[in-house]
Amino acid sequence: MAVLSFTLMPEAAAKVHDLLVCLGKFSDTVAIEARRERFTFTALNSSKSAYAALSLDAKQFFTSYECIPSQGSPDGRFTCSMYTKALLSVFKGRLYDPLGRDGAIDHCEVSVQDRPDQTECRFIIKMICNQGVIKTYKLTYEATEVMHALFDRNVAKNRWSMHAAAMKEYIEYFGTKTEMLDIFAGEDGRAVFKSYTEKITNGKEILKHPLVTAVAVNTSDFEEFNVQMGLHIIISVKDFKAIVVHADTLKTSLKAFYSQPTRPLQFSYGCDGLLCEFTLMTSGDYNAAPTPTPAPQMPSRANSRAQSTANERPDMRGGRLEMPPPVEPASRRSTRRRNPGSRKARSPRSAEPDPDSLFIQPDEDDARWEPVDYNNEEETLGWDASAEHGSVAFPTFRDSGTLSRTETEDNNEAIAPTQRVSQVKGLW
Repeated sequence: MAVLSFTLMPEAAAKVHDLLVCLGKFSDTVAIEARRERFTFTALNSSKSAYAALSLDAKQFFTSYECIPSQGSPDGRFTCSMYTKALLSVFKGRLYDPLGRDGAIDHCEVSVQDRPDQTECRFIIKMICNQGVIKTYKLTYEATEVMHALFDRNVAKNRWSMHAAAMKEYIEYFGTKTEMLDIFAGEDGRAVFKSYTEKITNGKEILKHPLVTAVAVNTSDFEEFNVQMGLHIIISVKDFKAIVVHADTLKTSLKAFYSQPTRPLQFSYGCDGLLCEFTLMTSGDYNAAPTPTPAPQMPSRANSRAQSTANERPDMRGGRLEMPPPVEPASRRSTRRRNPGSRKARSPRSAEPDPDSLFIQPDEDDARWEPVDYNNEEETLGWDASAEHGSVAFPTFRDSGTLSRTETEDNNEAIAPTQRVSQVKGLW
């Protein structure tokens, strides 16, 4: 047999009414857990995504309090569950009236009828009014096992705190049809509370139109604000409104604790022996920018030759570092081996070419179609199809074929990337 009885003053009874209104927005039933040192109301919504626990301190909140669980152990407890509307029908709105007008109560007495000699178990509430009228309510309860949601605040590094009255002004801007709330910290020193609803379509019909309302608050307006930049945490707008409205009735500050999206978020507040904790599941996007790292830079054409030759062993001659000559492409070497007579030593050009000649001198022709200043140190941009330069320090395009040169289908004659006009036949 469990023994549970306590007495509430009108102001405390009015707070019980307010917390029951808040819990009614989460679940149709409320669970009660009574221990020797505290009395707790808990609620869990149908989707199991929101859990609420409102604890009443036995010494501060109640005028008198006695709880002896049936087990008789110091850590024992008495648990039951009832419909929220049934309790709200007893703890009505105007229980506390400072002026002492009609309808106000003097105090409230609550006891549990849990004895073997009784046919039914009842949760008995007596309202003693100022005019000597006593209203007695006997509510049926159901024995249940109460579980609590665990939340580790040591892991929750993101925290902020604001007075509930200021937060209540901000939630009035949220649309009545919005469903989700995105909370994140911007780079401009503001915290953004963005309520929205997603667009839902069924074929060509639009069932819901998207609606977005964003409220930006300066971080200096918070009592405490320590949130990672770019971290989006998404919760239910309905749950957030219910929490803020109830926190405003206590005239206290609302505190938030969370770590990252998809991990639980907890709101906490309380005063005068009443502690409220709401644990909500979250979603969101982790867009917090990591530490910026410098992007790798591709070497320019001007210093690519210096980078390619830096991997080679330097040659010190006479105390001076000499750079090796540029490597000749394999395609030009193969052409020189196959056509030894095509690149013979040039004779000095004549100062005045024959004006009556109808043809361009061979030396001038060769000079026109050769790469300009090929032997100079300036780097030229091209496509490395030879795939033979293993010492190149930057990525290059490579030919997917197995041949390192271009071959014709008729005579398999190798043609260099840059060739003389005299080697091209059949074009004119």
